[in-house]
This record gives sequence, C-alpha cells and structure tokens, in this order.
Amino acid sequence: MFPLDDKEQQEIRKSVKKLAEREIPRYQSNDHYGTLPRALFSSLAEIGLTGLAIDESYGGISAPPTTTAIVMEELARVDLGPAIFISVHAMVSGIISRSGNQEQKSKLLPEMASGKLLGAFALTEPQAGSDAAALKSVAKRSGDFYLLTGEKCYITSAGWADVYVAFAKTAPEKGAQGISAFIVDKNTPGLAISPPEKKMGCDLSPIASLNFDNAKVPVANLLGAENDGYRIALSGLAGGRISIAACANGISRAALAAAIKHTGEREQFGQPVREFQGVQFMLADMAMKLQAAELLTWRAAELLSANAPAEQIRISTSMAKCFATDAAMAITTDAVQLLGGAGYIKEYQVERYMRDAKMLQIVEGTNQIQRMVIGRALAKDGVEV
Repeated sequence: MFPLDDKEQQEIRKSVKKLAEREIPRYQSNDHYGTLPRALFSSLAEIGLTGLAIDESYGGISAPPTTTAIVMEELARVDLGPAIFISVHAMVSGIISRSGNQEQKSKLLPEMASGKLLGAFALTEPQAGSDAAALKSVAKRSGDFYLLTGEKCYITSAGWADVYVAFAKTAPEKGAQGISAFIVDKNTPGLAISPPEKKMGCDLSPIASLNFDNAKVPVANLLGAENDGYRIALSGLAGGRISIAACANGISRAALAAAIKHTGEREQFGQPVREFQGVQFMLADMAMKLQAAELLTWRAAELLSANAPAEQIRISTSMAKCFATDAAMAITTDAVQLLGGAGYIKEYQVERYMRDAKMLQIVEGTNQIQRMVIGRALAKDGVEV
C-alpha cells in the first residue's frame, strides 16, 4: 500500500478493492480461463477504470501515475489477469491521447473510456522483443492506405481487442528511426489472429499472435508522424513499468497475507507454525521486500507525475519494475514453502501467485534489460539517481 494515499486515492482504493473482490472471483474458473471476459471489462468500466489515461473531456478520469498504480495493485491482489489487460488498455489509450490527432482522439477515446472499445499494444515480434528496433514488420504506402506485412506475438488481449496500436517500419534503412505507429481496427482486411497461447499463468489475460498480410490500414490511421513510431512506443513504457511493479506488489501482498494466515492456523509441535523463529524470519524478509518494492514504485510514480528529467524517470521506473517483480517472485516462492503441502495445491492459491509473478519478470522489458538500462544510465556523468 502506498505510504501517502491522499483521501481521494483512499476512496479509489476502497472502490477498486470492493469491486475486484466481488466481481473477479466469478470468472476464476476453467469456463473463463484463456479468455478475456468482456462482462468483467464492462464492470471495471463502470467505476472509470477503462478511462485511467484518458482526459475528462473524452469521458476518462485522467488519473495520475500514483492513482493508476493503486488501481493495478488492488486488481492484481485478487487476480493478475484483469490488471494486465486494464494496464495495456491504459497504455494504448494514453498513447492515442498523447500522439493522436483530434479526429483520432474524438473517434476512439470516448469509446475506450466507456469500455465499448478495448485497446491492445502490438510491438513484440518473434525476433524483436526487448530489442524493439529489430522488428521486421513493414508498412508500404499505397494510395490512401498503408499495406502492413509481418507478425506480432505474445500480444495481450489479441482476439478480444477492438483496436490495436501496431508498429512497422516505413523506412527500414533508418532502423529505429524508420518505425511508424498505426491504429489498426480488429476487422482490417489482411489481419489474421491466432488462437490464444496456452500460458503458465495469468489466465484471465489471453495473448495471441497477429499476422498482417498486406493489411490495408487507412493513411488516416497513421498515429503521429511517419517514422516517429519508436518514440511513440517508448512514451508508453515508463507508465507501463510502474503498472507492472504495482501488479507485482499486489501479488506480493496477497501471498504474504496468505502465508501469515496459514502459519497462524497450522499447528506443529503444540504451537502455531508462525511462532517458530525460522518462520518469523521468513515472514519478516517477505514483508521488508514488499515495503521496499512499494516505496520504489511510489517514488517512480511520483517522479513521473512531476515530469522529472527523462533520465531520472527511466532509472526510477526500471528500478521499480525490476525490484518489485523480483521481490514478488521471492515472496510468492516463500509463501508456497511456508504453506508446505498446501502451497502446492490450487485451492490455496499461492501456487497461482508464484506462476503469475514469474510472468512479471519478463513483460515490459525483462529484468535483465532493466538492469542494463540502470547500469548504462549510472555510467554517465552527472546522472542523478
């Protein structure tokens, strides 16, 4: 929990927690796993969560990064899936808000804020993940259209989303400086979507591949200027890293609570398990890691809210994402250990927390990449941490 929730944020936290605990469990079953329940998306829209990154003039709530992080933490505490698809939706709507023209914003943002349209972010390719500049998809101008060709993989909400922000090279010889961003409708001719992947966890946030075969995208759907796509993609990453850190904190908090509860109820040798010093030390380490992760996440969100220097934001968001997700992996693993045999049983949920935490070390830039970003920044003279 952030250390400085103001009164408005406290109310938002209560509202999100109440809705998440009431609505999300209805979809935690094999009947819904591997799908994105649009009814749940609509329920989240009712309290404004589909308009987090959208200005009030378009029906959104224009939430600052600190508030968005609170939302992601509370959703992920109950289930990571909804937190992930809401986070990606917020990233996409934020990108359109910043880089779209007036016609694009007027057409899409009110529908995205109301929950009628779901957004997805299509950057990753089989040979271009952390190295986004290496993408192979190309877009060639042909009259009033761009013809997109290429493949995107591991795309959150693919097959359920209504609108994709997709990236392709319009000037391949320029490398990263030749990438453009496009708004792609789900019904675009030439776009084919694969069945959802079978994943290790995060069951309520499906991913799939997009295949573009001379997909006809109107010139009017170019987002920002031609060859400005790399900058546009990077513009969404800072907020995305904070959201992933917040999701990790939500999972960590749920795992720690489960471990404390179970070790208080389980008795061995005539006393609750948590009365043993070895167990207390494990719980203490888990709590300290969570507190440190939340403080790093809070600081990164505050710096982003304050429009701090770009290098400082880059370092702080990478630190938050890397530390919080590593902490979540450690905390959930310890929770499984502390529950003993019960920790390996699905009924007790901590095994799900561990599986979900693993994903967060990979998405939005692997933690190895985050360490590269941090290390390279620290190698520069005059960088303020």
